[in-house]
Amino acid sequence: MGQLLFGAVIISFSAVFVKLAAVAPAVSAFYRLLFGGLTLLVMLAATGNLSAVRRAVAWPALACAFFFSADLLCWHASIIYIGPGLATLVGNFQVFLITLVAAIQARRLPQAGFLAAMGLAMAGLYLVVGRGFAEQTPEFRLGVGYGLATAVFYGLFILTLKKAVTDGGRAAPMAAMAVLSLAGAVFLAPVLLVRGDSLALPTATALVSLLGLGVIGQGIGWLAISTGLAGVRPALAGLILLLQPTLSYVWDVLFFGKTTGPVELAGVALALAGIYLGSVRRT
Repeated sequence: MGQLLFGAVIISFSAVFVKLAAVAPAVSAFYRLLFGGLTLLVMLAATGNLSAVRRAVAWPALACAFFFSADLLCWHASIIYIGPGLATLVGNFQVFLITLVAAIQARRLPQAGFLAAMGLAMAGLYLVVGRGFAEQTPEFRLGVGYGLATAVFYGLFILTLKKAVTDGGRAAPMAAMAVLSLAGAVFLAPVLLVRGDSLALPTATALVSLLGLGVIGQGIGWLAISTGLAGVRPALAGLILLLQPTLSYVWDVLFFGKTTGPVELAGVALALAGIYLGSVRRT
C-alpha cells in the first residue's frame, strides 16, 4: 500500500509541473515521456535488467504508447486552459469509459450501483463546470473539451496497459513503462513538426519543471503505482488513487490561487465520490 500511496501523491504534482513549465502542450508531453523513459532505462541498467526492454517492445506496448501520448497531449492542453485541478478531475472520468467497455465485452448491462455512481459523478461535474457553461470564455470551454478527450484516451491507455505489462519477471512493469514512454515521445515528434513547436526551452524554470515532470511524475510515480497495485485490494486502491485528482485540486488552490466556492467544492466532492464508487463497482 505504501508504494501506491507514494505514487498517487507523487503524480499529483504532475499537473503543477506542466503549469509551471509554461510551454506548448505537445512540448511538455514530449519531454515528460522522453525524460521519464530515459529515467526508467537508467533504473533498469542499474538493476541489471536492461535486457527486459527487448521483450517489452511489442504491439501492446506500442498501442498503449499511442493512447498515452494522446492522453497527455489533451491533458496538458486542458491544464493550460482550466488549471491543474479541474483538468485532472475531468480526466479521471475514464473510470466510466472502462466500465462501459467491459460491459459491452461481457454483453451485459452495468450494475445499478455503477449507474448510480456515474449519475453522482455527472451531477458533481455539472456543479463544477456545467453551471453557466455557455457564458464561460471560449478558452474555458475548450479546456473542458480537452479534459473529456483526456478521459477517453486515458481510458484506452488503461485498457491496453494490462496487455503491455506482461509477465516477464520483476522488471516487466519498469521495462514496459520505459518502452511506452519512449515510443510515446516518438509518436509526439510529428505533432511537434506539424504544429511548428520549438523544443528549445525558454527558461530555467521550464527545464527544471519538465525534468521534475519526467523523472518524478512519469518515471518514479507511475512505476510506484504499477508495482503497488498488485498487493492492494481494489476498493482500497481506488480510494488511494483518488489522492491524485484531490491533491491536484488542492495544489491548484494553494499554488495558483484558484478561486472556488461552496457550490464548486460540493461538486468536486460529488464527482470524486462518484469516481470512487465507479472504480469500486468496476472491479
